[in-house]
Amino acid sequence: MDSEKLIHKITESKPLKDSDELLDYINESGENTKEYIRYKSLWAMLQTGNEMDEETINDGYKAVKRKVKGRGNSILLNIAKYAAIIILAVSAGYMVQYAGLNNEIAMNEIFVPKGNRTLVVLPDGSKVWLSNGTKLVYPESFVGDFRDVQLEGEGFFEVTHDKDHPFIVNVGQHRIKVLGTKFAVVAYPDDDEVKAELVSGKIQFDIQSGVTKESYKSFMVKPMHSLVYDKTSGKVYESIIPDGFHDYWQKGTYRFRNETFDSLATKIARIYNVEIIFSDEELKTRTFTGTLSVDDNIYTLMEVFKSASGKPFEYRFDSGKIYIDK
Repeated sequence: MDSEKLIHKITESKPLKDSDELLDYINESGENTKEYIRYKSLWAMLQTGNEMDEETINDGYKAVKRKVKGRGNSILLNIAKYAAIIILAVSAGYMVQYAGLNNEIAMNEIFVPKGNRTLVVLPDGSKVWLSNGTKLVYPESFVGDFRDVQLEGEGFFEVTHDKDHPFIVNVGQHRIKVLGTKFAVVAYPDDDEVKAELVSGKIQFDIQSGVTKESYKSFMVKPMHSLVYDKTSGKVYESIIPDGFHDYWQKGTYRFRNETFDSLATKIARIYNVEIIFSDEELKTRTFTGTLSVDDNIYTLMEVFKSASGKPFEYRFDSGKIYIDK
């Protein structure tokens, strides 16, 4: 599709979701996606008749959001069995200053719905496996001294080594600094903790101390170790990662040891897009050891938990909810 036709498609009133030709073009390649975002951003600014103001700059970005079904391109590599990932292509929308120059930086926002996983390749070649209910925001290209991304949820990173441009994962008020390594981050906004698991390489976990916005307490994480920050108590815990316990990211399996039913229920709810409701607090404290696969049928999985429990319990499904009773 040439530029003239693309502009015509963008400026017509027909919604993007109703234009198969435009959707096919956008998903044909990463370059096509970038071209669409650029033209869409320009059209949005022309419609407002105003330049981007200082308030917009300070807010982070003013986005023109459109939902685009990811069907495989160089920006988003869908894993076949985990299809139906929704990509929010967030437009350029704001001005950022680097080295005294004004540069318009396009921001891409990826959201993975519950019940799905996907693989994202970043501009520097780094790879990120995103889990259920996760949002990742990253620039169209990395400029400046750092490679910054923002994560809400759960992701496994394989970062391309570049000692001159550290890779930083921002998780709320906290951040993780990287040079080149393999590690996982679990940072759902509604969870009580933030966790970093290092498989290989070296990472620094910076925890916002609360004194000032830029005040951090830094912790080095060793390979095959995890560091957990408890948001409520402010305490930090370190533990060893047993071999094979990080297979979830590439193999779709999650191994657990003496993990509470309540903690497992949170993960199951995200993987299968269900809500789990316990009728009794005692049920939440029961512990299990085993392996969970994303390919498991939810009904089969519940039967396995039922048979493995030292005490009997019953469960029932109703409108996307699982009720667990004694």
